[in-house]
Amino acid sequence: MGDNRRIFSDNEKMVLFNEVDGRCPICGRSLTNTKNGQIIKIFEVAHIYPANPRPEEIELLKDEERLSKDVNSLDNVIAVCRICHKKFDTPRTIEEYRSWVRLKKKLLQDAQLKNTYALFNIEEEIKEILKNLNDESLEEDLVRINYESLKIEQKANATLPFAIKRTIKNDVVDYFDYIHKIFIEMDKVTPYKFDTLAAQIKGFYCKTMQINPNQEFVYASLVNWLNEKTGSYSRRACEIVIAYFIQDCEVFS
Repeated sequence: MGDNRRIFSDNEKMVLFNEVDGRCPICGRSLTNTKNGQIIKIFEVAHIYPANPRPEEIELLKDEERLSKDVNSLDNVIAVCRICHKKFDTPRTIEEYRSWVRLKKKLLQDAQLKNTYALFNIEEEIKEILKNLNDESLEEDLVRINYESLKIEQKANATLPFAIKRTIKNDVVDYFDYIHKIFIEMDKVTPYKFDTLAAQIKGFYCKTMQINPNQEFVYASLVNWLNEKTGSYSRRACEIVIAYFIQDCEVFS
């Protein structure tokens, strides 16, 4: 029986390496090593569904999801360290196979979403809010809103974990009124500035929903996008801003 594996090009390996941000997605080890002043990639390209399945593996995985009919598709391989590759292959189990399928699907979704970042921009003024949220003096300006006015309870579904929902609720209670007043002042200087920002948030939200409507994925994707678009100034402040737009109906509407 011949070997179905193929040799992956350097460009394909670079795609796989970047997909996992240069670290083994299973154990977290760096997939590079420095030797004689040179950075050397030390990862292996692992097949999720085996390239050359043994009879017992065919039987084991016969009812399992496959990410591609082509075992050598980039959708069916992942960059991992040698140790994790070996553990996965010997012996192969349904639990580990399903875990790797879930991991790869998330990586593919994340990559698909990041490829759209250039299409969705955000007004520079959003950075003013991030900076204000990190100013200790804002404490005296915070006015908590009533829990009864929260919309997250009506919007959240089973795909939004309780811990995230609770964080969103607390952020809305603590910061909604404060952020709302900043937007009012912005509109006095530049009319329709809030509407522009809200439309940009809504646009990226809709794109995210097209890729995966899971609310945990959507929330994390919006936070990551806003954080990157604002130069990674403050991820925590980005979470608060996204919570504002959930309450204001641009997100989870």
